[in-house]
Amino acid sequence: MQAAVLAAWMLLPSGCWSNKEIETQSLQIAVALDLPHPTKVERGLDAVNPDRHARDYITNTFQLIIPGQVGKIGGSTSEELSTRPYRNISQTGESVFGNVRELAKRISTPPLGHHLKVIIISDALAKRYDIASFLDFYFRDNDIRLSPLILISRGEAGKTLESDSQTDIPGFQIPETVRNRFRSNKILPPVQSYELLSMLRSKKSFLLQTVVKSDSELEYRGAAIVKGESGKIAGYLSDQELEAASWIRGGNRRGGVLKLGRNLSNVPIDLEIGSIQSSIAAKESNGRFHFLVDVEGDGEIMEDWRQTAVGKYSDAYYRGMERKLEEEVKQNIESLLDQLQSRYHADPLEFHETVRRRMPRTWKKVQEHWDEHFSAADVEVRVRIHLAGHGASELS
Repeated sequence: MQAAVLAAWMLLPSGCWSNKEIETQSLQIAVALDLPHPTKVERGLDAVNPDRHARDYITNTFQLIIPGQVGKIGGSTSEELSTRPYRNISQTGESVFGNVRELAKRISTPPLGHHLKVIIISDALAKRYDIASFLDFYFRDNDIRLSPLILISRGEAGKTLESDSQTDIPGFQIPETVRNRFRSNKILPPVQSYELLSMLRSKKSFLLQTVVKSDSELEYRGAAIVKGESGKIAGYLSDQELEAASWIRGGNRRGGVLKLGRNLSNVPIDLEIGSIQSSIAAKESNGRFHFLVDVEGDGEIMEDWRQTAVGKYSDAYYRGMERKLEEEVKQNIESLLDQLQSRYHADPLEFHETVRRRMPRTWKKVQEHWDEHFSAADVEVRVRIHLAGHGASELS
Protein backbone atom coordinates (compact mmCIF):
# COMPACT_ATOMS: atom_id res chain seq x y z
CA MET A 1 0.00 0.00 0.00
CA GLN A 2 2.76 2.41 0.95
CA ALA A 3 4.58 1.62 -2.31
CA ALA A 4 1.45 2.42 -4.34
CA VAL A 5 0.96 5.76 -2.57
CA LEU A 6 4.61 6.67 -3.11
CA ALA A 7 4.40 5.83 -6.83
CA ALA A 8 1.25 7.94 -7.23
CA TRP A 9 2.87 10.86 -5.42
CA MET A 10 5.88 10.74 -7.73
CA LEU A 11 3.60 11.02 -10.78
CA LEU A 12 2.02 14.27 -9.57
CA PRO A 13 3.19 17.42 -11.47
CA SER A 14 5.59 19.58 -9.55
CA GLY A 15 7.52 22.82 -9.97
CA CYS A 16 11.25 23.09 -10.54
CA TRP A 17 12.93 22.37 -7.22
CA SER A 18 15.95 24.44 -8.15
CA ASN A 19 14.14 27.52 -9.48
CA LYS A 20 15.23 31.01 -8.45
CA GLU A 21 13.10 34.14 -8.30
CA ILE A 22 13.94 36.51 -11.17
CA GLU A 23 14.04 39.46 -8.75
CA THR A 24 17.10 37.87 -7.13
CA GLN A 25 19.06 37.51 -10.39
CA SER A 26 21.50 39.80 -12.25
CA LEU A 27 20.58 39.59 -15.93
CA GLN A 28 23.46 40.64 -18.16
CA ILE A 29 22.14 42.40 -21.27
CA ALA A 30 25.29 44.14 -22.54
CA VAL A 31 29.03 43.98 -22.14
CA ALA A 32 31.75 46.40 -23.19
CA LEU A 33 35.36 45.31 -23.69
CA ASP A 34 38.27 47.74 -23.29
CA LEU A 35 42.00 47.80 -22.78
CA PRO A 36 42.67 47.55 -19.05
CA HIS A 37 41.75 50.65 -17.04
CA PRO A 38 40.82 49.78 -13.44
CA THR A 39 38.00 51.90 -12.03
CA LYS A 40 38.30 54.01 -8.89
CA VAL A 41 36.54 51.24 -6.96
CA GLU A 42 38.96 48.59 -8.25
CA ARG A 43 41.98 50.75 -7.45
CA GLY A 44 40.65 51.22 -3.92
CA LEU A 45 40.21 47.47 -3.46
CA ASP A 46 43.70 46.82 -4.82
CA ALA A 47 45.16 49.38 -2.44
CA VAL A 48 43.73 47.50 0.52
CA ASN A 49 44.73 44.06 -0.75
CA PRO A 50 47.17 44.32 -3.69
CA ASP A 51 47.61 41.36 -6.02
CA ARG A 52 51.16 41.73 -7.27
CA HIS A 53 50.95 38.69 -9.51
CA ALA A 54 48.05 39.97 -11.63
CA ARG A 55 48.65 40.96 -15.25
CA ASP A 56 45.86 43.07 -16.69
CA TYR A 57 44.88 42.57 -20.32
CA ILE A 58 41.23 43.60 -20.46
CA THR A 59 38.41 45.47 -18.69
CA ASN A 60 34.85 44.15 -18.88
CA THR A 61 31.95 46.48 -18.20
CA PHE A 62 28.79 44.50 -17.50
CA GLN A 63 25.34 46.05 -17.81
CA LEU A 64 22.97 44.25 -15.46
CA ILE A 65 19.27 44.97 -15.40
CA ILE A 66 17.40 45.07 -12.12
CA PRO A 67 14.12 43.19 -12.80
CA GLY A 68 12.21 44.73 -9.90
CA GLN A 69 13.13 48.25 -10.98
CA VAL A 70 12.35 47.63 -14.66
CA GLY A 71 8.80 46.75 -13.69
CA LYS A 72 8.28 50.25 -12.30
CA ILE A 73 9.06 52.05 -15.56
CA GLY A 74 5.67 51.57 -17.13
CA GLY A 75 3.79 53.22 -14.29
CA SER A 76 6.23 55.89 -13.18
CA THR A 77 7.75 59.04 -14.56
CA SER A 78 11.51 59.45 -14.66
CA GLU A 79 11.24 61.90 -11.75
CA GLU A 80 9.48 59.28 -9.64
CA LEU A 81 12.21 56.69 -10.17
CA SER A 82 14.98 57.10 -7.62
CA THR A 83 17.36 54.69 -9.36
CA ARG A 84 18.07 53.52 -12.90
CA PRO A 85 16.68 50.12 -13.92
CA TYR A 86 20.21 48.85 -14.59
CA ARG A 87 23.65 48.78 -13.07
CA ASN A 88 27.05 49.00 -14.78
CA ILE A 89 29.97 47.33 -13.07
CA SER A 90 33.51 46.98 -14.40
CA GLN A 91 36.14 44.34 -13.71
CA THR A 92 39.74 44.42 -14.87
CA GLY A 93 41.97 41.38 -15.12
CA GLU A 94 43.86 38.85 -17.19
CA SER A 95 40.92 37.39 -19.14
CA VAL A 96 37.20 37.73 -19.82
CA PHE A 97 36.41 34.47 -18.01
CA GLY A 98 38.62 35.47 -15.10
CA ASN A 99 36.80 38.81 -14.85
CA VAL A 100 33.43 37.07 -14.74
CA ARG A 101 34.62 34.85 -11.89
CA GLU A 102 36.26 37.74 -10.03
CA LEU A 103 32.96 39.60 -10.14
CA ALA A 104 31.48 36.84 -8.00
CA LYS A 105 33.55 38.20 -5.12
CA ARG A 106 32.02 41.67 -5.42
CA ILE A 107 28.28 41.15 -5.99
CA SER A 108 25.85 38.69 -4.43
CA THR A 109 24.29 37.66 -7.74
CA PRO A 110 26.88 37.04 -10.51
CA PRO A 111 25.68 38.01 -14.01
CA LEU A 112 23.70 35.51 -16.07
CA GLY A 113 24.49 35.67 -19.78
CA HIS A 114 21.35 34.06 -21.22
CA HIS A 115 19.88 37.43 -22.23
CA LEU A 116 23.02 39.14 -23.57
CA LYS A 117 21.98 41.50 -26.40
CA VAL A 118 25.13 43.32 -27.48
CA ILE A 119 28.92 43.15 -27.17
CA ILE A 120 30.72 46.46 -27.75
CA ILE A 121 34.47 46.33 -28.41
CA SER A 122 36.75 49.34 -28.13
CA ASP A 123 38.75 50.04 -31.26
CA ALA A 124 41.94 50.30 -29.19
CA LEU A 125 41.48 46.72 -27.97
CA ALA A 126 40.68 45.43 -31.47
CA LYS A 127 43.79 47.11 -32.87
CA ARG A 128 46.07 45.44 -30.32
CA TYR A 129 44.64 41.90 -30.24
CA ASP A 130 43.00 39.49 -32.66
CA ILE A 131 39.25 39.84 -32.04
CA ALA A 132 38.91 36.05 -31.87
CA SER A 133 41.21 35.91 -28.84
CA PHE A 134 39.25 38.07 -26.41
CA LEU A 135 35.86 36.89 -27.70
CA ASP A 136 36.79 33.23 -27.29
CA PHE A 137 34.90 33.01 -23.98
CA TYR A 138 31.67 34.23 -25.61
CA PHE A 139 32.03 31.69 -28.42
CA ARG A 140 32.58 28.82 -25.95
CA ASP A 141 30.27 29.52 -23.02
CA ASN A 142 27.13 27.38 -23.26
CA ASP A 143 25.15 29.83 -21.11
CA ILE A 144 25.54 32.62 -23.68
CA ARG A 145 23.65 32.40 -26.95
CA LEU A 146 25.51 33.13 -30.18
CA SER A 147 23.08 35.94 -31.01
CA PRO A 148 24.46 39.16 -29.45
CA LEU A 149 25.07 42.03 -31.87
CA ILE A 150 28.77 42.92 -32.26
CA LEU A 151 29.77 46.59 -32.52
CA ILE A 152 33.05 48.54 -32.44
CA SER A 153 33.34 51.67 -30.31
CA ARG A 154 35.47 54.60 -31.41
CA GLY A 155 36.86 55.33 -27.97
CA GLU A 156 36.15 53.72 -24.61
CA ALA A 157 33.51 51.02 -25.01
CA GLY A 158 32.35 51.18 -21.37
CA LYS A 159 31.16 54.77 -21.93
CA THR A 160 28.63 53.60 -24.51
CA LEU A 161 26.66 51.81 -21.78
CA GLU A 162 26.08 55.01 -19.82
CA SER A 163 22.93 57.12 -20.06
CA ASP A 164 21.66 60.27 -18.36
CA SER A 165 18.08 59.01 -18.60
CA GLN A 166 16.44 57.29 -15.65
CA THR A 167 14.36 55.06 -17.92
CA ASP A 168 16.54 54.34 -20.98
CA ILE A 169 18.47 51.07 -20.93
CA PRO A 170 21.44 51.29 -23.35
CA GLY A 171 21.79 47.51 -23.58
CA PHE A 172 18.33 47.34 -25.15
CA GLN A 173 18.41 50.55 -27.18
CA ILE A 174 21.83 50.22 -28.84
CA PRO A 175 21.10 46.95 -30.69
CA GLU A 176 17.58 48.11 -31.61
CA THR A 177 19.03 51.00 -33.67
CA VAL A 178 20.08 48.52 -36.35
CA ARG A 179 16.39 48.16 -37.24
CA ASN A 180 16.57 51.60 -38.86
CA ARG A 181 18.53 50.25 -41.84
CA PHE A 182 15.51 50.85 -44.06
CA ARG A 183 15.92 54.58 -43.36
CA SER A 184 19.70 54.89 -43.68
CA ASN A 185 22.36 53.41 -45.95
CA LYS A 186 24.93 54.23 -43.28
CA ILE A 187 23.88 51.29 -41.10
CA LEU A 188 25.41 47.91 -41.90
CA PRO A 189 23.50 44.63 -41.75
CA PRO A 190 23.72 43.36 -38.16
CA VAL A 191 26.63 41.04 -37.35
CA GLN A 192 25.78 38.59 -34.58
CA SER A 193 28.40 36.62 -32.72
CA TYR A 194 27.83 33.36 -34.65
CA GLU A 195 28.34 35.27 -37.92
CA LEU A 196 31.44 36.96 -36.56
CA LEU A 197 32.90 33.58 -35.58
CA SER A 198 32.46 32.39 -39.16
CA MET A 199 34.02 35.58 -40.53
CA LEU A 200 37.05 35.28 -38.28
CA ARG A 201 37.62 31.65 -39.15
CA SER A 202 37.43 32.39 -42.88
CA LYS A 203 40.48 34.68 -42.58
CA LYS A 204 38.85 37.13 -45.02
CA SER A 205 38.55 40.86 -44.35
CA PHE A 206 35.16 42.31 -43.33
CA LEU A 207 33.37 45.34 -41.91
CA LEU A 208 31.93 45.93 -38.44
CA GLN A 209 29.65 48.85 -37.57
CA THR A 210 31.24 51.51 -35.38
CA VAL A 211 29.50 53.65 -32.79
CA VAL A 212 30.62 56.93 -31.23
CA LYS A 213 29.62 58.48 -27.90
CA SER A 214 29.46 62.21 -27.22
CA ASP A 215 28.17 63.36 -23.85
CA SER A 216 24.90 61.45 -23.41
CA GLU A 217 24.30 60.66 -27.10
CA LEU A 218 25.41 57.56 -29.00
CA GLU A 219 25.39 57.29 -32.80
CA TYR A 220 26.10 54.63 -35.39
CA ARG A 221 28.85 56.20 -37.51
CA GLY A 222 31.06 54.57 -40.12
CA ALA A 223 32.61 51.11 -39.99
CA ALA A 224 35.82 49.38 -38.96
CA ILE A 225 37.84 47.32 -41.44
CA VAL A 226 38.97 44.05 -39.90
CA LYS A 227 41.85 42.38 -41.76
CA GLY A 228 41.33 38.71 -42.38
CA GLU A 229 44.92 37.62 -41.81
CA SER A 230 45.37 39.38 -38.47
CA GLY A 231 41.81 39.57 -37.13
CA LYS A 232 42.58 43.16 -36.06
CA ILE A 233 41.23 46.56 -37.06
CA ALA A 234 43.26 47.99 -39.95
CA GLY A 235 41.31 51.19 -40.56
CA TYR A 236 37.89 52.81 -40.86
CA LEU A 237 35.28 53.84 -43.39
CA SER A 238 33.62 57.21 -43.04
CA ASP A 239 29.85 57.61 -43.36
CA GLN A 240 30.25 58.63 -47.02
CA GLU A 241 32.46 55.61 -47.73
CA LEU A 242 29.96 53.37 -45.97
CA GLU A 243 27.24 54.74 -48.26
CA ALA A 244 29.39 53.83 -51.26
CA ALA A 245 29.89 50.36 -49.82
CA SER A 246 26.11 49.92 -49.61
CA TRP A 247 25.86 50.52 -53.37
CA ILE A 248 28.50 47.87 -54.09
CA ARG A 249 26.91 45.35 -51.73
CA GLY A 250 23.45 45.90 -53.25
CA GLY A 251 21.21 43.09 -52.09
CA ASN A 252 18.04 44.88 -53.23
CA ARG A 253 18.31 46.96 -50.07
CA ARG A 254 16.05 49.94 -49.52
CA GLY A 255 16.36 53.22 -47.70
CA GLY A 256 18.89 55.96 -47.33
CA VAL A 257 19.63 59.39 -48.73
CA LEU A 258 21.92 60.37 -51.59
CA LYS A 259 23.02 64.01 -51.44
CA LEU A 260 23.75 65.73 -54.72
CA GLY A 261 24.06 69.41 -53.82
CA ARG A 262 27.84 69.76 -53.95
CA ASN A 263 28.00 68.71 -57.63
CA LEU A 264 25.26 71.01 -58.85
CA SER A 265 24.98 73.99 -56.54
CA ASN A 266 25.54 75.12 -52.99
CA VAL A 267 22.07 74.15 -51.81
CA PRO A 268 20.69 70.75 -50.71
CA ILE A 269 19.34 68.28 -53.28
CA ASP A 270 18.42 64.94 -51.73
CA LEU A 271 17.34 61.65 -53.27
CA GLU A 272 15.56 58.97 -51.26
CA ILE A 273 16.82 55.58 -52.38
CA GLY A 274 14.07 53.14 -53.31
CA SER A 275 16.22 50.07 -54.05
CA ILE A 276 19.79 49.11 -54.90
CA GLN A 277 20.87 46.08 -56.89
CA SER A 278 24.41 45.23 -57.88
CA SER A 279 26.48 42.53 -59.50
CA ILE A 280 30.22 41.86 -59.65
CA ALA A 281 31.75 40.06 -62.62
CA ALA A 282 35.32 38.78 -62.51
CA LYS A 283 37.95 37.49 -64.89
CA GLU A 284 41.62 36.69 -64.51
CA SER A 285 44.49 37.11 -66.94
CA ASN A 286 48.15 36.34 -66.26
CA GLY A 287 47.56 36.34 -62.51
CA ARG A 288 45.79 39.72 -62.49
CA PHE A 289 42.09 40.09 -61.74
CA HIS A 290 39.63 42.38 -63.49
CA PHE A 291 36.25 43.22 -61.93
CA LEU A 292 33.19 44.89 -63.36
CA VAL A 293 30.89 46.38 -60.71
CA ASP A 294 27.42 46.98 -62.16
CA VAL A 295 25.14 49.04 -59.92
CA GLU A 296 21.49 49.91 -60.52
CA GLY A 297 19.25 51.95 -58.26
CA ASP A 298 16.01 53.85 -58.19
CA GLY A 299 14.44 56.48 -56.02
CA GLU A 300 12.87 59.91 -56.04
CA ILE A 301 13.84 63.49 -55.40
CA MET A 302 12.57 64.38 -51.94
CA GLU A 303 14.12 67.82 -51.48
CA ASP A 304 15.48 70.33 -54.01
CA TRP A 305 16.25 73.83 -52.76
CA ARG A 306 16.77 75.12 -56.29
CA GLN A 307 13.04 75.01 -57.04
CA THR A 308 11.36 78.35 -57.61
CA ALA A 309 7.90 76.92 -58.10
CA VAL A 310 6.30 73.51 -57.76
CA GLY A 311 5.49 71.57 -60.91
CA LYS A 312 7.68 73.38 -63.46
CA TYR A 313 10.25 70.71 -64.33
CA SER A 314 10.26 68.55 -67.43
CA ASP A 315 11.22 64.95 -68.10
CA ALA A 316 14.49 66.25 -69.54
CA TYR A 317 15.29 67.91 -66.23
CA TYR A 318 14.93 64.59 -64.36
CA ARG A 319 16.92 62.66 -66.99
CA GLY A 320 19.73 65.15 -66.51
CA MET A 321 19.40 64.71 -62.75
CA GLU A 322 19.80 60.94 -63.18
CA ARG A 323 23.09 61.44 -65.04
CA LYS A 324 24.37 63.68 -62.25
CA LEU A 325 23.35 61.14 -59.63
CA GLU A 326 25.13 58.38 -61.53
CA GLU A 327 28.28 60.48 -61.68
CA GLU A 328 28.04 61.15 -57.92
CA VAL A 329 27.65 57.49 -57.00
CA LYS A 330 30.40 56.34 -59.37
CA GLN A 331 32.88 58.86 -57.95
CA ASN A 332 32.09 57.77 -54.40
CA ILE A 333 32.49 54.07 -55.26
CA GLU A 334 35.80 54.63 -57.08
CA SER A 335 37.11 56.71 -54.18
CA LEU A 336 36.20 53.95 -51.73
CA LEU A 337 37.85 51.25 -53.86
CA ASP A 338 41.01 53.32 -54.13
CA GLN A 339 41.16 53.54 -50.32
CA LEU A 340 40.64 49.80 -49.89
CA GLN A 341 43.20 48.82 -52.53
CA SER A 342 45.98 51.36 -52.04
CA ARG A 343 45.71 52.28 -48.36
CA TYR A 344 44.25 49.34 -46.46
CA HIS A 345 45.07 46.48 -48.88
CA ALA A 346 41.88 44.71 -47.84
CA ASP A 347 38.72 43.36 -49.45
CA PRO A 348 35.96 43.78 -46.83
CA LEU A 349 33.26 44.02 -49.56
CA GLU A 350 33.48 40.35 -50.56
CA PHE A 351 34.83 40.62 -54.09
CA HIS A 352 36.43 37.27 -53.25
CA GLU A 353 32.99 35.63 -53.18
CA THR A 354 32.61 36.20 -56.92
CA VAL A 355 35.94 34.50 -57.55
CA ARG A 356 35.19 31.65 -55.14
CA ARG A 357 31.80 30.87 -56.72
CA ARG A 358 32.60 31.36 -60.40
CA MET A 359 36.30 30.48 -60.57
CA PRO A 360 36.75 27.74 -57.92
CA ARG A 361 40.02 26.37 -59.33
CA THR A 362 41.57 29.81 -59.47
CA TRP A 363 40.28 30.57 -55.98
CA LYS A 364 42.16 27.63 -54.49
CA LYS A 365 45.40 29.10 -55.80
CA VAL A 366 44.88 32.66 -54.54
CA GLN A 367 42.77 32.38 -51.38
CA GLU A 368 45.70 32.37 -48.95
CA HIS A 369 46.79 35.85 -50.03
CA TRP A 370 43.57 37.22 -51.46
CA ASP A 371 43.89 40.76 -50.08
CA GLU A 372 47.12 41.16 -52.08
CA HIS A 373 45.44 40.01 -55.31
CA PHE A 374 42.48 42.32 -54.67
CA SER A 375 44.77 45.28 -54.07
CA ALA A 376 46.37 44.78 -57.50
CA ALA A 377 43.11 44.19 -59.37
CA ASP A 378 41.56 46.45 -62.00
CA VAL A 379 38.00 47.51 -61.18
CA GLU A 380 35.53 49.11 -63.60
CA VAL A 381 32.37 50.70 -62.20
CA ARG A 382 29.07 51.23 -64.05
CA VAL A 383 26.11 52.98 -62.45
CA ARG A 384 22.52 53.39 -63.61
CA ILE A 385 19.94 55.33 -61.62
CA HIS A 386 16.28 55.82 -62.41
CA LEU A 387 14.08 58.43 -60.77
CA ALA A 388 10.92 56.44 -60.23
CA GLY A 389 8.96 59.36 -58.80
CA HIS A 390 9.13 63.06 -58.13
CA GLY A 391 7.29 63.43 -54.86
CA ALA A 392 4.15 65.54 -54.94
CA SER A 393 5.48 67.79 -57.73
CA GLU A 394 3.83 67.37 -61.13
CA LEU A 395 5.72 67.41 -64.41
CA SER A 396 4.87 70.29 -66.72
